Amino acid sequence: MDSFFAKFIMWGILTALAYHAASGIRHMLADFGFTAETLQVGTRTAQAVFVITVVLSILAGVLVW
Repeated sequence: MDSFFAKFIMWGILTALAYHAASGIRHMLADFGFTAETLQVGTRTAQAVFVITVVLSILAGVLVW
């Protein structure tokens, strides 16, 4: 996997998978009642998912390259 294009595609797939997993955990926590169902909590957890995704995306970039 020496091609830049292949590495970029792999990084994109890993980033999408990280977002999907983090968002799924967020929704499961809400479904099981661990988080309140208010706009403020929803906004905070969405921001947390975004931050977690950015961190995991950077780690995926280090792993791929």
